[in-house]
Amino acid sequence: MSWGQVNVGEWITKRALTHPDRPFLCEEGMRNYTNREFNERVNRIAHALAAWGAGRGERVAVLMANASEFLEIFFACAKTGAIMTPLNVRLAVPELVYILKDCAPRVLVYGADFADKVAEIKALLTQLPFCVRHGGDTGQDPDLARAVADFPDAEPAPSPELALDDPLFTMYTSGTTGDPKGAVLTHGNVLFAAINTVMGYGINRSYKSLVVAPLFHIGALGASALPILYAGGSLYIKGFYNAAEVLDLIVREKINYLFAVPVMFQLLAQTEQWAQADFSHVHFFIAGGAPMPLPMIQKYQTEKGVSFAQGYGMTEAFRLTSLDLEDAVRKAGSVGKEVLHVRLRIVDEQDRDVPPGEAGEIVVKGPNVFAGYWNKPAETESAMRDGWFHTGDMGRRDEEGFVYIVGRKVEMIISSGENIYPAEVERVIQALPEVREAAVVGMPDRKKGEVVAAFVLLKEGAALNAEALLEAIRDKIAYFKLPRKIIFVGDFPRNTAGKILKKDLKEKVSGSEGRYRVREGL
Repeated sequence: MSWGQVNVGEWITKRALTHPDRPFLCEEGMRNYTNREFNERVNRIAHALAAWGAGRGERVAVLMANASEFLEIFFACAKTGAIMTPLNVRLAVPELVYILKDCAPRVLVYGADFADKVAEIKALLTQLPFCVRHGGDTGQDPDLARAVADFPDAEPAPSPELALDDPLFTMYTSGTTGDPKGAVLTHGNVLFAAINTVMGYGINRSYKSLVVAPLFHIGALGASALPILYAGGSLYIKGFYNAAEVLDLIVREKINYLFAVPVMFQLLAQTEQWAQADFSHVHFFIAGGAPMPLPMIQKYQTEKGVSFAQGYGMTEAFRLTSLDLEDAVRKAGSVGKEVLHVRLRIVDEQDRDVPPGEAGEIVVKGPNVFAGYWNKPAETESAMRDGWFHTGDMGRRDEEGFVYIVGRKVEMIISSGENIYPAEVERVIQALPEVREAAVVGMPDRKKGEVVAAFVLLKEGAALNAEALLEAIRDKIAYFKLPRKIIFVGDFPRNTAGKILKKDLKEKVSGSEGRYRVREGL
């Protein structure tokens, strides 16, 4: 089905045409772009990508922390038909190599901070993309700013024109087996995700969003940036490295909208400046990635007069539900109700609707739901049964229609907004020669929501302690996936079929806090 000749790249073109001198983006107080200036930067990159071989349907991988250039590449792809692939900068080299082999990008743009990681990646790839470096004064690859400077700032004109059902970007998420899967999001998915947020919260051109959560995640891209830009608002981009600096910025720049994971809001409230900070200009904040603790919601409301919007979403569909501001306390623990352009059901194993109060799998459909998994037709068919996307998440509705997430079929762990699937960690641990079997569960953590706890069964006669195990796997997976507690066992609790009873293991760490700490950023 053709949606007509519309594309997300036109958002930027139209802003430059109708209000050329209005602010579009500020980055760290150093770079400020109007609508016209940002559009010109996007157009130069669009022409450059085409010259580097990244035309319509070709992939452009981006390994970069938050920066204007991230969004410039996103909208350049939106104008030309190239498909952007954001890469999680926290992934280990083997994980990044798997993704790059799977999506086979024509171009890789990376931040200078990740030059060493890219050097390792290059050594492991047989087919190298054209590599461009953003920032830094040294390196063998061309510098992005200089490389695009001589390209024209005129509008690119893809032929035929792009429509809403054309793919825009592919964002990778782990599957139930631990192998990353690329969720293909179209122009239509992005448009309706923005509409759902704008309509649900009344966002307009007066909104000034602080973008601190990483844009390579769907939460930040889909909540911090795209709805605000669609509505005509502006962005301020900054990394979340120092909570005190972020709080000062919110006050100084009169930021009125912020999406972040709960641990970020917790850190803001713990700063010395908190008591004197004036948040009277804030419209509201959005919490995502993990449930927002009720005491933190109440602290912001009573001490700063700031309410929280919350909800439930995923890489494959952006935001699916919304818990409105007025219900944040009364319905604490709920993710709200489905947004305007989403149909949501809770079903049993036979895909029959369950009654209120009973748990079942959440299935959804709507124009924001992804087109499928890149190069994985079997997984796509399995997930999209009978026209409904089966999320793998378990939920229930109360009598008022509010949805509660009660579990995850795939036993996913959410740590500071990062999704961790046990199979990923188990596979790495079990690859060690001393290990016979491993089982991973989520362990409660005050700051991160959950962290990884690993139960390990060694081979007979093998010797391995926790510190040695951590050291052996440290470079095999991302830091945030490393176990914070390791328990060596003589055997596992199992059912009659021999399957490990992870529920029993989870109960053993339900009151624990992580013991083995690994230095990492947010």
